[in-house]
Amino acid sequence: MIRIVYLCAYGALAALGEALVARPALVWVESQGIFHTALAREVPYGALLAIAAAGLALFTLWLASRTAVDRTRPPPLHVTFLLLVGACLSLRSASGAPRPLPDPAPSLLDALQVAADELDQRYDGLYAPDAAQFSFALAQVRPPPFRRLGRQVPLHARILSGARSAQLTPLPGDEPATIYIAISPDRHSAWLTAVTLTGILELPSGRPAIAEAHAGSHSAPGADPALPSYPRQSGK
Repeated sequence: MIRIVYLCAYGALAALGEALVARPALVWVESQGIFHTALAREVPYGALLAIAAAGLALFTLWLASRTAVDRTRPPPLHVTFLLLVGACLSLRSASGAPRPLPDPAPSLLDALQVAADELDQRYDGLYAPDAAQFSFALAQVRPPPFRRLGRQVPLHARILSGARSAQLTPLPGDEPATIYIAISPDRHSAWLTAVTLTGILELPSGRPAIAEAHAGSHSAPGADPALPSYPRQSGK
């Protein structure tokens, strides 16, 4: 009877500790993009919560197996178990709830604007860009909140030559944070779009966020191409 009461009490404590930290720990793990690119949701003390949840679960299983084969229960095991439960309680109290899902749209719109500026600055009668030319400019933009294998996904450009219009579907193998720069066959026009988790970035109206460039000037993403946001400066 004493053993049953002991197991029930410790099982209840283990369940309480896991219930407190499991959800934020799972949110943090999912935000690391282990299996696919994910939104990097901010979870205070996320790594510690995940370690505490895993540690408590493993220690509880080990303690249960030890109790099943050995009636003696050394005091250090009790202390360690209670410390793990206390750590879960403390971390959950300190961390609070996970932050809301971040919105990648502002960063991607900024990246489209910066890439279009860079494209027009290099216009010299024709658009003949190289993807590497955009690396420095895009590095100055606040990166969108995408994460893959625990690392932030950087912005990068991909040039699509001979295009007739904007690229409106992600190409195979392209991750979010890719900026497509589609160049027309005559190289006097270009269309810029951005890849997000759900496909090509769209505006709140549902229209694709397309920045159109023509002969050295471009529109803001989604705006009327007849209203350039960056007239080409003389001498560029």
